[in-house]
Amino acid sequence: MVGVSVLAILLPQPSTVRAEEPPLAGLTIGQAVDFALAHHPALRAQRFAEDASRARVGVARTAYLPQVGLSLQVNAGTGNVLRGPLFPTLNIPAVSGPPTGRDLSDVAIGSLLGVGASWDVLGLVSGMAQVDAALAAQAQSQAATQARRLEIAYGAADQFLDLLARQAIVRAARASVERAGVFDTIVRALVDHTLRSGADASRAAAELALASTLLVRAEQAESMSRATLARALGVAEREVTIAAGPLAEGPPADLRPAAAQHPLLVQATAGVQAAEARRHAVSLQYLPRLEVLAALWTRGSGLTSGVVEPSAGAGLVPDTPNMVAGLVLTWPALDVIKTRARTRVEAALVEQAGAARDDVAQAIETQVRLARDTLVAARRIAVNTAVELAAARAAESQATARYRAGLTTVVEVAEAQRLLTQAEIDDALARLAVWRGLLGVAAAAGDIQPFVAEAAR
Repeated sequence: MVGVSVLAILLPQPSTVRAEEPPLAGLTIGQAVDFALAHHPALRAQRFAEDASRARVGVARTAYLPQVGLSLQVNAGTGNVLRGPLFPTLNIPAVSGPPTGRDLSDVAIGSLLGVGASWDVLGLVSGMAQVDAALAAQAQSQAATQARRLEIAYGAADQFLDLLARQAIVRAARASVERAGVFDTIVRALVDHTLRSGADASRAAAELALASTLLVRAEQAESMSRATLARALGVAEREVTIAAGPLAEGPPADLRPAAAQHPLLVQATAGVQAAEARRHAVSLQYLPRLEVLAALWTRGSGLTSGVVEPSAGAGLVPDTPNMVAGLVLTWPALDVIKTRARTRVEAALVEQAGAARDDVAQAIETQVRLARDTLVAARRIAVNTAVELAAARAAESQATARYRAGLTTVVEVAEAQRLLTQAEIDDALARLAVWRGLLGVAAAAGDIQPFVAEAAR
């Protein structure tokens, strides 16, 4: 049993063996967005849905074609089976004759080879409406793809900025650990020379431990953000590292707004048009069927009329040509009631799609206003955090100098270092918040390409 267990451990397990994926190193925000648009499985699924809607247009256009059926039949009948029968055959008339015998041995063989066709003339009107509905659904699917592209691109860019923010916090936490370590060394030296009490050494050690804990939590948050970015790129199984590039610098004053309509509004408008096309197609289902019918076939029969001899092979070989053509008008009158009811359903769906479009328009307008307000507030905060950082650096430097000179306590230095750490985090996050505000404005306008271009310049 031990040998079997060892062997089971050494043998590769099919469910766990997986090829190691190479890391994505040094991605800029533009590269991250492009990679997400090229590899995200959700966007691939949307493209397949668009292909399916395009194929449905081809299916709808087959309504223009006539029905054509090829038939080949061999039969034999006795007793009360009328002479010359045919099993039901597409668009070929049935043939029958009077009985000629009352014995099971009185068998006559018949055969048929033919082609029949029918074409619903009035059905062209309904067929064209169905094609229009399929085209409207295809346009809606294309708009949905563009909306999905915006969602995925924004998700990748926003998560990229989130990872930058987490990295900034890690840098500030590391700087805090370094400062706390230096200060701890200073305090211990003073305590060793009995220039300070042991309480100061304990406080300095506690501050160092707190700074180290902050660093561990910041690194954990950074790792989680990195995994989330990989998921936003569509490659959750791969490691991702990023390069800040121009995002580490000051953001631009503003961005040129997008000229095109928001993809979500385009999708909602396409939904209204698709619902209207479906309503129109349903309303035409009251039309009668006016079929042009034609058939050309050759019959063979083992019977004789007394003038014409039986067909060759006792009826197995078709040798008598036939043709027929005609018009058939069919109108199930009571279906008008059903058609009107279905039309009312589709009309309600049109109104529902229109209300949904108006709701999307309202949501987009609100999003634009909120994004602009957020950007204005982010810029104002960034101005304040720059002042906060400069003042915190001066306060920490002065507090450390005063402590060395014996003019203040360890508490003042600890508070100054905490204030500096918070100021460094606030300033880094404030500058990135401006970039995120610009991204939000671009996304609310329906196109983040101006933002990506500015971030790459």
